[in-house]
Amino acid sequence: MRILKITLIAVISSVLMALPSNAMEKRLGISASYIGVNADGTETMKDSSKKNSTEASETGVIASIFGEISTDSGLGLGVEYVPGSADINSANRSRSDDDEETTGDNKASADIDGLTSVYIIKTFESGLFVKAGMTSTTVNTTEVLATGSKYGDVDIDGTVLGIGINRTTDSGMFFRVSGEYTDYDDISLTSQTADAVSGTKNKIDASLDTTAFKLAIGKAF
Repeated sequence: MRILKITLIAVISSVLMALPSNAMEKRLGISASYIGVNADGTETMKDSSKKNSTEASETGVIASIFGEISTDSGLGLGVEYVPGSADINSANRSRSDDDEETTGDNKASADIDGLTSVYIIKTFESGLFVKAGMTSTTVNTTEVLATGSKYGDVDIDGTVLGIGINRTTDSGMFFRVSGEYTDYDDISLTSQTADAVSGTKNKIDASLDTTAFKLAIGKAF
């Protein structure tokens, strides 16, 4: 994905330089997405180095606003903003094993807060369109763990790919149906709570991706 990200940055930069002088159309729209959030992570304990792994998934509906500029060839550049948040996981788990670091009840909870994407979009005469871009969001952690560990929030970037169908009326109104997949960079968090004696801290390594079914409506000018 790193190579894809570098390629996207280069392509988006090229489109940014080329579009202003050739843009023939401006678009504004809103969308609603049914989104699935999938995450998995491993917490490495500060004393025993024991690793505790878990997986989580949530679904929900989010809304967004977006704007695009496009040439008459169908190549365009867009910016999308999601003002809300989506839960990654909120669950209570009990552990009672021979590792005192992990004994007790754990409430693992986090959410994706706000999301901004920059993307290129290519629309064909048939109405089919494809898009690829970069996205950025904040993961807020609100866990309550028996280990006593507390983790801060983190900003992460990702790569978004999408495909769909666009229909435009004579008045400039357009309607879209699409599917999108977003793969985020790996997340690495260090606990804010250190061991009183050794000073070592628990660590979490996690990965996150989302899939979405999206409906959009807008106006082309």
